[in-house]
Order: sequence, then C-alpha cells, then structure tokens
Amino acid sequence: MRAFFFFLLVLIPFLGGCAASADRIDHQAQSLRAPTIPEAEDCLSRVETTYAPRYPRKALELRIQGWVVVDIELSSDGKILSRRIESENPPGVFGQSALDSVDRIIYSKAVDTQNCRSLYMFTVN
Repeated sequence: MRAFFFFLLVLIPFLGGCAASADRIDHQAQSLRAPTIPEAEDCLSRVETTYAPRYPRKALELRIQGWVVVDIELSSDGKILSRRIESENPPGVFGQSALDSVDRIIYSKAVDTQNCRSLYMFTVN
C-alpha cells in the first residue's frame, strides 16, 4: 500500500514534470524558430555527460535569445574528430559558447564513426 501512495505522490508528478519539460522545450524551439533535428541525426544517444553552455554576458544583459546547430563528427571511441557551427541565429552571438560546450561533453563509444548534430537554445526567462 505504501508503494502505491509513493507512486501517486512522487512518480506521477515527476513523470508529468518530464512531459511538461519536453513541452516547454518544444515551445521554446518554436518561439525561437529553431530548426528541428531528426532523432536519427541527433547526438543525444551518444552523450554520457552533458555540459550546459555558458550564456554570453553581453547577450544576457541585452536579453538576446537564439539558437545554434553544431555539426559533430565522433570517432568510435567517443572522441570529437571535428565540430563546426552549421547554423545560428542571431549570427555570431552564441556559436562559440555552443562549441565550448560540445568540447566538454563526454560521448560514449560506438561501433563506427558518426556524424550527428546538436541544437543549443539560449533563452532568457
């Protein structure tokens, strides 16, 4: 009986919060007019440890929001072979912060090299 109440009081709100977070992220992407990255091209399946990008101070002071798509080539042992800014909006504001974040992420090993993409969104609440 206790397990049932634990499920009702803790897990259901948590699961609902996860769905709300995904909805919030989708809403942010739409409001920023950020591109959609198909799951097959996304790097998330190889990410072991994430690193949040630093919001550039000047952009934060001016309340500038935007997004960056980074194209990444990963080796089979999880090392970054190359990474480049594929697109960003506004140009020249958030790209370096996104690249710095990519450089600090730990990726898992895989059978072969992989080209993938990551979307970074920068929003001010």
